[in-house]
Amino acid sequence: MTQNAKIVVDARGCLFFVLSDGQAAPINFTGLVARAGLAREVVRIAGGCKGLSAEFTANLLPYFVEAFKVVDDKGETVRTFTGTAFSGGTANVTDAGVIKDDMVTNVPAALAAAYECLAISTTPRTADMALSGNGGGLIVDNYGGRIDWRQHAAMVVQKNPADVLDWNGDLDVYLGLLEGWQMVGFKTAVIAMNGGDVTREEIYGSLNRGIATIVVRGSGREADAFIKAFEQGDYSATAGEMRAKLASKGKSEQPADDIVAECKIAMESIDRSLVSIVPLGDSAALRGALLARGFLS
Repeated sequence: MTQNAKIVVDARGCLFFVLSDGQAAPINFTGLVARAGLAREVVRIAGGCKGLSAEFTANLLPYFVEAFKVVDDKGETVRTFTGTAFSGGTANVTDAGVIKDDMVTNVPAALAAAYECLAISTTPRTADMALSGNGGGLIVDNYGGRIDWRQHAAMVVQKNPADVLDWNGDLDVYLGLLEGWQMVGFKTAVIAMNGGDVTREEIYGSLNRGIATIVVRGSGREADAFIKAFEQGDYSATAGEMRAKLASKGKSEQPADDIVAECKIAMESIDRSLVSIVPLGDSAALRGALLARGFLS
């Protein structure tokens, strides 16, 4: 049974799938969102927490859990999220085998523990996978990142059994899933906060596919860089980390300039009404953006 989740999909625990390049996602994964009793709503939570205060990171999960419910004038809960929470699948784990709950990828499991919703993920395989010597958890990168076993279903995306992908390796897969679900009547959205190069690709990629995107102001890095570009036409912060890394190595910044050029072109073609911007740490504002997009129905 998925630990602490209010809905049980498989009594054994988290369903696990491996998808190679060119393959279709299995129906046992994609079909979960249509489970009886679930709202036809899928929200992908994207980004990171690098550079955010320890206080905010400690309250990361409560921030999202509070946002995914509706309260009345007295502060009483009158409705909660009953759709599908979707993210990357990794978790940081202590030496004692306890998940630290310090990443946005832990949000779906937290929502599933609080509300009758599903928690699913896609994750790129960026290294040979391993089973942890401490508890046997599945490791999918070179840094010890394990799949969060508290989800209902996790899918690892790989190029093929022999070759690995980069950190954006599951991007087309998950955006394609969101787009497909949206085409058959699901409400879909991406919430993006903080994050680096992959998060920038997630923001522009979701908007390019007509998916509503909620960006968290004040969360830093590429989320704030997008807001700066969106509101002011100022791309000086876009690809900032890449630019700094290239400069530190004495390399040309042309790759970062190319990315900025691509972002400018993408910005010209997006439907700006798909963008919502909410302040960091304000659960009520995030809830309001979700409600405005037709979620929490």
